[in-house]
Amino acid sequence: MGRRLINMIKFEKDEYLKMGAMVVSKRPELEAIAEKLHQRGYSNLFLTGVGGTTAEFTSMKKVVENHSSIPVYCVNAAELMLEGHKQLIRNSIVITGSKSGDTKETVAVVKWCKERGIETVAITKAETPLAEIADHVCLIDSSGVENTYLSFYYILLKLAELRGEFPDYAQFASEMEHVHEGLVQVKEKFEPVAAKIAKQYHKEEYQMWVGSGTVWGDVYMFTMCILEEMQWKRTKAVSSPEFFHGSLELVDEDTLVILVKGVDACRPLDERVEKFLNQYAEKKVIIDLSNYLIPGVDAKFADICSPMVFETITTGRLAAHWEHHTGHSLAFRRYYRQFDY
Repeated sequence: MGRRLINMIKFEKDEYLKMGAMVVSKRPELEAIAEKLHQRGYSNLFLTGVGGTTAEFTSMKKVVENHSSIPVYCVNAAELMLEGHKQLIRNSIVITGSKSGDTKETVAVVKWCKERGIETVAITKAETPLAEIADHVCLIDSSGVENTYLSFYYILLKLAELRGEFPDYAQFASEMEHVHEGLVQVKEKFEPVAAKIAKQYHKEEYQMWVGSGTVWGDVYMFTMCILEEMQWKRTKAVSSPEFFHGSLELVDEDTLVILVKGVDACRPLDERVEKFLNQYAEKKVIIDLSNYLIPGVDAKFADICSPMVFETITTGRLAAHWEHHTGHSLAFRRYYRQFDY
């Protein structure tokens, strides 16, 4: 008997798979960039951007650190240009990205690096300011944050393999060829959960999101970029280890707490928060990523793929249900990119 068909709101499966195939097709180009960087040699990597890009890089930095000894830093682009960084030298590689290709701080930081003789890498779309000025560019115009991760993984994890530190890269990259089919199944599994969460809690005046490890950057991004920017919801993002040093005092009968349990070495930190919530929180949701492993992808890659999974079920599914119940378009902004500020 085949899988039961799930009708997902605001989701076009064929378009999603087509876009995923396009990203996968960029693998040789992205790996070629990694090979050039490896042959050239480098002292360290700087992942830089602003907004959601910085949040994504926060999680990518964790993945790189967990699977290689490459010195890697994640720095906000605006701060980097003002403060500099003692570890940023001419032999550093600065890696960035922008879906629009014209994010002011991102374009500016690449120019800033070029003025200092520092090589830059960018993933962005064609005919944009960023595409025109970075030293190494891969042109990708895609939606879905999971595609952003996959694109950068083809560079970052390939670099780790070239150093002899991630021998499973070939297997990982091979399994990514069909990862979008697996992610569709993950979406389908989470769909009724997303519908329930949004229906029950879309009117909450305040909510707290908790997570750790390789998905901490994504937990922060969902609260900031989706719930705050796109839904105007007052939220708080706190990491599981920091939850017990302040935020726990806000837990009461009126506070919604959503905990994301990861699948990496930091999972015990999430379980500690879960134990506390089970004792003291009246309103709580536990999203356990171990229940949403990607079919067709070896479990040994679960930590690497966990940001992709989190994004595909939250930004990719929960956000659509939130919009459906609030009636507030995800595309509407009062201030962001509406005028100069």
